[in-house]
This record gives sequence, structure tokens and C-alpha cells, in this order.
Amino acid sequence: YYSHAHNLFMVKIVSHHLLNKAYGRPSIGGVIVIQDGATGQIKAQMDAAAITALRTGATAGLATDLLAMAHSKKVAVIGAGAQAMAVFEAVLSVRKVKQVAVCSTSQASTERFIAEAKNRFVREIEYISHHSVRQAVSGADIICTATTCAAPLFSACDVVKGAHINAIGKHTLVSREFPLELLHRAILMVEDRKAAIEEAGDYHQNSISIAQMLNSQYAVHQRETTIFSSVGTAFQDACICIAILKKLKVVSGGS
Repeated sequence: YYSHAHNLFMVKIVSHHLLNKAYGRPSIGGVIVIQDGATGQIKAQMDAAAITALRTGATAGLATDLLAMAHSKKVAVIGAGAQAMAVFEAVLSVRKVKQVAVCSTSQASTERFIAEAKNRFVREIEYISHHSVRQAVSGADIICTATTCAAPLFSACDVVKGAHINAIGKHTLVSREFPLELLHRAILMVEDRKAAIEEAGDYHQNSISIAQMLNSQYAVHQRETTIFSSVGTAFQDACICIAILKKLKVVSGGS
């Protein structure tokens, strides 16, 4: 990615290793290298997994703020990794959540997630551990999925009308975390329609981009069932990297 405003080249090298989980290692690893566009000098190197979590959480937080009911109280978090925590933190920043239902691949990972969340977020929230995804999403106003599952995690009938879903985990042309049947009664939002179609399938043809939603009367959709289907973009990574460089005063001005 190239930033004209700051004359910076950014390259992200990342890999996904599912078997790492069994050894207590992060499944996503890599680096983002940032170079001066005029000289090629390396201005910074950033942890790709950390940046990915930040940009995914921030974007899902924006989606939640745009589309989730203003009085949302119950959140279901499916998954217990860094991505799940980043999205949960973003949701807490835009909605006054009272109850959180957590479900992941093991009871141990679920309990670790809850313990970390309690330590990080000092507020009155009831945390409930679930063995079943269907139980976790039951009655949830906001559902956040951050898993490596290739098949839908729940059925369309498990989702209450007016719920908002942040689907940020595994996505391919033939797999997704939510059921396609849900699209018959839901509004689908993406970062970029072209990227979503190429990476996650033609069912994104009728999706609405974040930019389009921001320029619409988005509040009217908060009474409807909505889905944010995230595939991630280089632009998002670049925005987070530049924001960090500005914070560190490595670069200044521009956007």
C-alpha cells in the first residue's frame, strides 16, 4: 500500500498457522514494514497480528455503532483469541453492554477470555460461559464471531430480529461464519464490495459498503437485522499504522 499524503510504502507479510493453538502460540504471525517513499529508508516495523487485531476491532466497532440498536445490552462473543478480544473491546466503546455470553473451542479458552476481559474492562458486566454457540447467541443484540470455523456457527432462526452481527473470522468463497439463509432478512455491510466478492463470494453482490452506509440515514437500519461481513483491506492496515506513527511523532500531518 502507498500513502500519497505521507510518501510511505507499507508491506504486510502475514501467515496463519492453525496448529499453533495446540502449543499456546498465536495462530497469526507476521510483520508490517514501512518505508520512506523517497529514500527507501525503513521508518518502522510493526507486529502484523497486533495491527490486524486493531484494525479489525476498530472497523467492527464502527459497524456496531452504525447498525446495532442503541439500547443493545447483550453481546455474544464466539471465539476467544486476540481478534475476538479486539472486537469485544470496540463494541464496549460504542454500546453500554450489560451481559456477555462467551463460547469458544474449549472451556479453558473461554474462561481465559472472560478472566482477561474482567481484568481489562472495569465495569458492571455479567459474563456467562457457554458450551453451545446456539445458547450463546440466543437473545443477543450483538453477535461477534472471530473463529476459524469453515461452516456457519448457528442457524438463522437462532438470531433475534434486530440483532447486529460482526463476522470477522474465517471466510472463503465456500465458507462463512453465518448462514446464508439469514441474508433473506438482513442488511449486509462490507468494507469494500469488490474485495468482499473476490475473497468471500458472490452473495456480497447486494451488500452496502461502509462508505455508502456513512452517507445514508444509517440509524433507520438499527431496527433491522444487520451483518458486517469483514474481509479486511490494506487501506485499514495503513490507516492504523499511520495513526500509530503520528502518535509516535514519526510522521505528521495529512491523512
